[in-house]
Amino acid sequence: MKHILFSLSLVFSSLFSISQINVLWDDDPGVIYNGQTINIVKDYAGFDVYMHCQNTGSTAQDIKFRRVVLSTNDTLFNDQFCGNILCYSCFGSDWTTPATNPVQPGDSCLMKGTFYFYDGGTVLIRYYILDINDNPLDSVDVNIVNTVDLSEIKDESILAYPNPTTDFLNIEILNASNNNSLFLYDISGKKVFSAKLNSSMNNLDLRHLKSGIYSYQISNGNQLLKSDKLILK
Repeated sequence: MKHILFSLSLVFSSLFSISQINVLWDDDPGVIYNGQTINIVKDYAGFDVYMHCQNTGSTAQDIKFRRVVLSTNDTLFNDQFCGNILCYSCFGSDWTTPATNPVQPGDSCLMKGTFYFYDGGTVLIRYYILDINDNPLDSVDVNIVNTVDLSEIKDESILAYPNPTTDFLNIEILNASNNNSLFLYDISGKKVFSAKLNSSMNNLDLRHLKSGIYSYQISNGNQLLKSDKLILK
């Protein structure tokens, strides 16, 4: 009988601990997404998915996060994950944050996925909230449909070279206007550089940027004219 009561207490304890975390998506305030799917459609390469997990219990919790890629249609993408303390680059299909995030009662912890898609496609990712012993407390699925194929958005009247480059990027526009602009994004989708393109030949100094893979967009204010990858050595 004691063994039965002890087993039941473990079950109730487990259920109670699960109920102490609410998963929230910042784009849909007030809705609890525990065990649910967040559906996201994007038509650009880099973006963030802001979520929070809220401690609704009466005691502090140290939590970690686990990110599992459940399915993908072979689309090429990179992702990062940010908690309250640090941001990490994710690797492989099953990855766990190396450090814990302390969450006080009534407080919440950031759980932000940052994505950069090199090709359009779909990916389904599950984020687990873990306790200090890596036991799952709850989870949320994020289903992403990305419709951008950077290699297809190319205006042949705009030339960008050299690519790869080490310092300067030349932008040659055959039909120049006063409204053309270039925006450069890093692999997390953060804008790191922008410039007005007011002449037919533009020489942009990128020596202040770190080596890596970037993406750029050229627009005339109303229309995206060209978008592609850029490699800085």
